[in-house]
Amino acid sequence: MPTAHERVLDRYPVSLRLRYTAISKWGPVQGFGRTRTMSSKNIVFAPAGGLEPGMNAEIVLGWPSFLDDYQLQLVLQVTISGTQDGEAEACILSYYFRTAGPAKTEQRAESAGMA
Repeated sequence: MPTAHERVLDRYPVSLRLRYTAISKWGPVQGFGRTRTMSSKNIVFAPAGGLEPGMNAEIVLGWPSFLDDYQLQLVLQVTISGTQDGEAEACILSYYFRTAGPAKTEQRAESAGMA
């Protein structure tokens, strides 16, 4: 089993906007946030709030590349594994990419680092 230090080394610093929908015993919890780090199995992000360990959630990230002028989104199905100091960590159960409609010129420029 990897140590805590080894787990941190396999994560990549990624800062992308996201939105999430989680299910709590009181109903759906929705919010926005920003990623901090990601790996193929985990994501750490700063949520708006309302998330608790054990919740299942869908996280949608605006992906920074385009497919034939269509914006891509990365959709993650996760289980929240912990929350602390304004950050949440989640275990990625599954993921897929989808298109989000035609991208505007400003969005393409921002993704390319030109804005």
